[in-house]
Amino acid sequence: MRSLVAAVAAALVLSACQDPAGVGLGLIDEEQLDPNVRTVLLTDVAPTADTTVAIGIASDRDPALIQSRVLVGRVQDPVFGDARSVAYVDFVRLAELPDDAEAADVTAAWLVLERSYTYGDTTTTLPLELRPVQGSWTANTGYPADTLFATGDLLATTDVAPADTSARFDLPASWVAANAATLLSDTFGDDFEGFGIDVPAGFTPSPGAVVGFDTFASTGSGLRVVVAGDTVAYALSEVFSSIAVTPAPGTTPNVLPARVGSESVVRFNADFGTVGPAALARARLSLPLDLSLTREGSFVRPVPSRSFLVGVRTVDGEERRFPLSDNVVFDGGELTVFDTGRLTAEVQQVLLDPGSAFERYELVPLRGAASLDILPILLSGAPDDRAPRFTLTVVGASG
Repeated sequence: MRSLVAAVAAALVLSACQDPAGVGLGLIDEEQLDPNVRTVLLTDVAPTADTTVAIGIASDRDPALIQSRVLVGRVQDPVFGDARSVAYVDFVRLAELPDDAEAADVTAAWLVLERSYTYGDTTTTLPLELRPVQGSWTANTGYPADTLFATGDLLATTDVAPADTSARFDLPASWVAANAATLLSDTFGDDFEGFGIDVPAGFTPSPGAVVGFDTFASTGSGLRVVVAGDTVAYALSEVFSSIAVTPAPGTTPNVLPARVGSESVVRFNADFGTVGPAALARARLSLPLDLSLTREGSFVRPVPSRSFLVGVRTVDGEERRFPLSDNVVFDGGELTVFDTGRLTAEVQQVLLDPGSAFERYELVPLRGAASLDILPILLSGAPDDRAPRFTLTVVGASG
């Protein structure tokens, strides 16, 4: 059936290309009243529960497990819901040790983390505590997103001020002496379980903030150990952001309260039946955002810089997701799919064969860096009455 539909589509496109109405389609402003443009409003726009865990490896050697950021802090957010994150970091020794190094040669150690992200009040000074992880853990996506690991006694503290670009924890001499042999051991990666980083138990956010730290060694983050006068770098390896959120209270009725780390997948549908069988030159998806929510005074809520679009249909009794575009970007107040051809081909298929329609579509922010980014999609009330929509440019229109 799909091959027959494809043949029909090719014939339609060929005939349309011979029609003057199809000339210069790349110059058509899709938001104007042009006879070649059809607007299909999205329906059933809603967030779905996020099941992705912000755990992985601070390395690009395994793209499926990349985690280039960890989060820590607490924030009160009356619009999108409160959030809490605890960071866990483990290490691998990449640099060579000085020749014949012994435990007595280990004289100091500190953890440095380069800051790259803030969600919440940018005037907050965030107090942080460093504790050793007790028990083993791995980059296992089977953990619930809000899993907390057992930690030991307080090792070090630091305050992250608004202007600080990094955080540093100086480990006490007693810890350095007790762990010197482990730090030098050939089995360090197996013997050492890393640290947990959290705000103090008595910290009350008002409204507070969650900050993010880069995890890749190239950014400067890592454990530093002084051995026989030389500073040896230990890179972050396994990293985990335990994230717990409260439901969004829904104080903005015209805005979808979706946030990465709580409800990061946005689902929706579209009825292309109003367009009918037509030759399609281009399909475009636009989701207007309420930019007023990205910053309110000193309170900031980042927006994902990139997402991807999938279509969902049931095949042999199993729900499957089909990639439609990995080119969903934040562009001038909207999330926009700049079509790479795949989306247009799939929508063309639906126009000619309505039975091939997806059961729904999903918009998923790009993974690989833990965040609390928001997707404040305007459901109605945009300044120019725009709404979440597909814009279809057809060829051979009669007007």
